[in-house]
Formats: sequence, structure tokens, C-alpha cells
Amino acid sequence: MSKSLPLLLVVLLALAAGWQLLKVNELGQRWQVLPQRALAGPLADYAEPQAVRTLLTDDAESQQQLVDELVGAGLVVSVRLYDGGGQLLAEAGDIAGDGPLPYIRPLYQEDRPVGFLHLALIPSLFTEQHNSLWQQLLRHLGWLLPLSLLLGILLGLGLGRWRGRFKRQEAEDPPPEGSSG
Repeated sequence: MSKSLPLLLVVLLALAAGWQLLKVNELGQRWQVLPQRALAGPLADYAEPQAVRTLLTDDAESQQQLVDELVGAGLVVSVRLYDGGGQLLAEAGDIAGDGPLPYIRPLYQEDRPVGFLHLALIPSLFTEQHNSLWQQLLRHLGWLLPLSLLLGILLGLGLGRWRGRFKRQEAEDPPPEGSSG
């Protein structure tokens, strides 16, 4: 039993480190999308009623005008308007310059999906610093998790040796006379 305790400790530490790494990755996905949501959300809120209206009227000219206006706002690199089936109806801006994390706004008419807007934001100092902080955090966690695991292994091995030494010492020393055991 005492020999399996350090192994059990190591397995538990590895599982805990893996679980923490999974949670950090989940947090990272939300962290990286946060600036896009904060910056593009108000623009999409403004454009949503117009986009729904143009989708329902099926007017290609007004659809193109809408995406041109959104690109003209200066916050986005490109805008695409899709119908409910995922077919591209209108686009504007530098499509090749799309960033890695676009902002996508689903468009609904009375709880029925009618399409979506795809906005690619212009890289800003805020989003670059935001992503830089995340990369620094990942680099530090990349060192912290293995070092913590190694420390746990060493602690488990040290605990096992200490218990072994304590048991050997107990076996070598006879119990005092007159004590019941």
C-alpha cells in the first residue's frame, strides 16, 4: 500500500494538471473572442435591423450598400452578408485580410434564422495587447504546470522514503516493556 501511494499522488497530480490545462484552453478561447465581441457588438447591433430587412426583401443593391457602409465605418476589414442557407449575398472590404477570429452575428426574424453577418475587425492596439497578454500567460503556464508536476513527484517520492524510514525505525525499535500493543 505504501509503495502505491507516491504513484497514486503522481497520477492525481497529472490528472489535476491536465484538467487545469483544459480549463485554461477554454478560458483562452473566450479571452481571445472578448475584444471582438466588445468592439464589433455595437456595430452589429446597429446593422442587424437593416440586414434583416434587406434579407427579407431580397434586394441585392441594398444588401451591397449595407456591407459597404459597414466597411466604411472604419472598424472592420471586411463584411459579408449570408442568407439563412449560408449562401454569400454581399461582401465588401479586404476579404484576404480577414483576421483569425471574426465576429459572426446571427440574424433572426421572429425567432426564425434568416442569415448572418460576418465581420472581420481591423487589428487594433487593444486586441494586439490582449492577445499578447494571453500568449505570455500561456508561456508562463507552460512552465508552471510541468514544474508543479515535478515538484509533486519529488514530494511523493520524499514522502514515500520518509514513511519507509519511519517504518524501518519502528520495526528495529522494540516497543517499551509494559505497553500493550
